[in-house]
Amino acid sequence: MLVRLRTRDGTERLSVPDDASRAGDLRALIADAFAVPIRDQLLSTNQALLTAHDDALAPFRAEFADDNALLSALGVTHGAMLFMRYTVERKATVQQVKANVQRFGAKMTVDDLVAKHIRIERQDQPVCASVSFERAAANQFQGYIGAALGFRIMRCGIMFGTVDAQTKEVKVDTIYEPPQPHNNEYDILCEHENTEEWKRVQAVAKLLGLEEVGCIFSQTARNEDDDFTVSSHEITRMAVWQSAARRRRKAESTSGEDVDDLYVTAVVKRDDGGDVHFEAFQCSTQFVDLCERGVIVDPRTPGKALVVPGIGDGDEAMAAATSADETETAAASASASEDAPAGAAGTVFTTRDVMVGIKDVREVDNDWFVVPVKILDHVHPLLTSLFAVENRLTPCGPAELKDHLQLCRGKPFAEALADFHILLFLSAHFDLATDMALLVDAVMQKGTVLDGYKTIVEAIAGCA
Repeated sequence: MLVRLRTRDGTERLSVPDDASRAGDLRALIADAFAVPIRDQLLSTNQALLTAHDDALAPFRAEFADDNALLSALGVTHGAMLFMRYTVERKATVQQVKANVQRFGAKMTVDDLVAKHIRIERQDQPVCASVSFERAAANQFQGYIGAALGFRIMRCGIMFGTVDAQTKEVKVDTIYEPPQPHNNEYDILCEHENTEEWKRVQAVAKLLGLEEVGCIFSQTARNEDDDFTVSSHEITRMAVWQSAARRRRKAESTSGEDVDDLYVTAVVKRDDGGDVHFEAFQCSTQFVDLCERGVIVDPRTPGKALVVPGIGDGDEAMAAATSADETETAAASASASEDAPAGAAGTVFTTRDVMVGIKDVREVDNDWFVVPVKILDHVHPLLTSLFAVENRLTPCGPAELKDHLQLCRGKPFAEALADFHILLFLSAHFDLATDMALLVDAVMQKGTVLDGYKTIVEAIAGCA
């Protein structure tokens, strides 16, 4: 705890460790820190000690006379003011005084003012150099959005592929679509991680040498007046996904150092002319950091700071990001977002003032934080995207497996199984650690599937 000592020479501060809990301990600390001998110390909680005559000091001597007395019993707590009298000659210890960082005032310098502001800066280049989509996988996702859903509801997916840490190029080889309600709920990708299916997804992807490299979602039809790239709901969800990926990659890094943020979000949308557009973006590094610090308001709950899972409560993060004299201003700023117009989907609100250009604002256009990523395409040399995709309105079961095997009749059995979605379906029937490892190895090596596994697969499909 911290105790203040006022003497005739001034006021000084003394740090008292937790194990120093008695009056004798306090005296020893004072002697060591301020060079006042223990026998010359006269302590009291009464300010009158400093002005009392020498012949009237007896009442004060009894207050701290017992060295074994607990400081708490004497009224000495954190921040307490004690008064000390002594006869030795000394000068008060010069202590560094914290600069006055009040929001405005005579002691606020220009440098202080600039340092207190968050200046919004546009990120010209993405961290990820490019993202290449496997053609069949991209067409499989895009075709379902257009043909089955008609871009009327949102659809999310998790992209798996490979990352080149040297060139910062990302390849997307397959897309997993988790269970999701058929509505415009953007949180579905935050709710799948505790499911048994997700464990199988991760296991199969790892066996195939793939890792999670990004997310993909479709945009529904918008009003003619909506001219933003992504909405406030979408960009905050993108930041949450990107933050989680960055922390996950850092945890997996052997060095434990910061890693490049190579997580990509793909957006599929249809324009007024009926043409489908496939775009890829990253949130700017600054925006992800602002979300983690609690500076961005959650568009789903106006007036509340966005909570990034794994970082902590958004309101606590907001308090940490603002100084004590700004807490009231930050709270007022967050509350002001409750009155945001319904059409303000192209902007995000902040819990404190930020600087855009030369203006202090609490509302920032989303395009400040969106960084386009170059899109390429490729054909995977092994994996196909012919089997039915899981968790769709269309069925994905034994009948589809039978149709797939009949379609691949005449091909090697390992080639017929060279599809992420069919391997995921089979993982529910085989042991992941043994059987699936052998099956995937046969697929990857273009080898021969053991007759026993072939028989089981055909039995599942109803071909036996």
